Amino acid sequence: MVNLVKEWMGFKRAAGRCQGAYQVNDVTEGVEVRVLAGRFGFIGRFGNKNNEQFKAIIQHCDSNDYVEIQGSIPDQFFFEAVKP
Repeated sequence: MVNLVKEWMGFKRAAGRCQGAYQVNDVTEGVEVRVLAGRFGFIGRFGNKNNEQFKAIIQHCDSNDYVEIQGSIPDQFFFEAVKP
């Protein structure tokens, strides 16, 4: 279970020095960033990637060596051969 934190600053306090991961997705409204560290998660939506808070979140993730997640796939399909 992931505990979603409402505000970014609250997430930073809760996450502390946990190893983290993040994912950036294009959405209808612009861009969404999902950040996970320990049991705490944060989801933010912004009009574009030039938003100051979005840039600060990405900078935080990069400076704390968070892993960028490309996508997700169910375990049972991970080793399945991709068919053309």
